Amino acid sequence: MNIAVTNVFVIYESALQVFAGNPSQAELEPEYTRFMASLPTTWDEIVPLAGKVGNFVAVARRKGHTWYVGALNDWSPRDLEIDLNFLGAKPYRAEICSDGINADKAAIDYSLFGRTVNRNDKLRIHLAAGGGYVAKFIPSEQ
Repeated sequence: MNIAVTNVFVIYESALQVFAGNPSQAELEPEYTRFMASLPTTWDEIVPLAGKVGNFVAVARRKGHTWYVGALNDWSPRDLEIDLNFLGAKPYRAEICSDGINADKAAIDYSLFGRTVNRNDKLRIHLAAGGGYVAKFIPSEQ
């Protein structure tokens, strides 16, 4: 699976998302597939976070009380620092899918992990060449 495939579901506006590929690929990565399937196709709010036309983009989108952050990169590796001040006052559980350590060599290399964040935190995101990032922020009370 390619992380850049998943983050486009958050970056691009479309009520009909299509994941192209062989269904047997999804069976090999059940955690990734569950994460991808949890992404909504419509949004209640959109917040631009960072970007430069032709180079990279990072946006936050909200559906209900849950926030999503997606980032998409060109062919130059880069590091971003994203302010989470768009989140509500309570802590959030973050489910994060980011480029893996070898993503610049193998697009299928990703890292899926969780952590707790709040509106005062900053995300430090490393984007591999041609890479991406996607995170889901669920309010702790849910």
